[in-house]
Amino acid sequence: MRRAKKITAKIIILVIVSGIFNLLSYAFDQLVIQAELKNRNLERKLVSNRIKLETLSYEITTLNDLSFEVMRTTNYFRKHLPTNLYGSLSFLGEDPKSKFKWQDIYNKQAQNKIGNNFLINLKEMIINFNKKTDEVDTIFKSIFPEPIFYNALLGKYFPIKDIKIDLNILDGFDPSFSNDENIQALKDEKNWKIYSQIYQKIENFKTLDFQFSKYLKRSENKYVEQFAIFFNFIDKYAEEQNKINYFILLSIISQILGILFILLLFKSLISNRNSSDV
Repeated sequence: MRRAKKITAKIIILVIVSGIFNLLSYAFDQLVIQAELKNRNLERKLVSNRIKLETLSYEITTLNDLSFEVMRTTNYFRKHLPTNLYGSLSFLGEDPKSKFKWQDIYNKQAQNKIGNNFLINLKEMIINFNKKTDEVDTIFKSIFPEPIFYNALLGKYFPIKDIKIDLNILDGFDPSFSNDENIQALKDEKNWKIYSQIYQKIENFKTLDFQFSKYLKRSENKYVEQFAIFFNFIDKYAEEQNKINYFILLSIISQILGILFILLLFKSLISNRNSSDV
């Protein structure tokens, strides 16, 4: 008659320990899943913050470029406005009583041609100024949809497009010379008024540099704040990633120990069976 198999305390302990480690492995797996879900949320926020940083970086770069372009353009038009305007006046409206006469150097046809070239350059300068204003307006609106600036000198608000020069402003410009002093005085006054209006537009264009600097300062402050937030998110993301790695490691160790104790359990059961058969 075969003896009944006896369940020893060792077998019970191995079953319990093996079960505990398998439960721990399952628990760590669940912690990994929860941590990954949390990490995905952090990753989305991290991507969102990175996009904001890239946007602010683009704003800062664009504003710096615009400021440089405004100053370069202002200096260019400041230089060419008097050159072309007074050049046309000098060649097309030469005073016969002047001690210096262009006719001593050029013939009348060449003199008129040079004067007309100055006048053509002046008209093209106005067209180019308006194109540059539109260009700056378009680029700036790509960042800030409806920018409105305040001109302290004029005491009013204005959009960039209002800086453009009226293409018909030169219709009243008369570079010819009159022997009648009264008529010539009226011409000079009218020409000076046209010059002043164009020059004022150039000065208004220059004020954009100051306006852009205010936007630039605001964007730089936002960039610093956003970078601090982004850096904190990186720390949190790295911390959660480390937790996931720890949980995975502990889960693997628990699985290994669980398998080990299962093997020991099988060994004990076999040993117990062999001793019972003797």
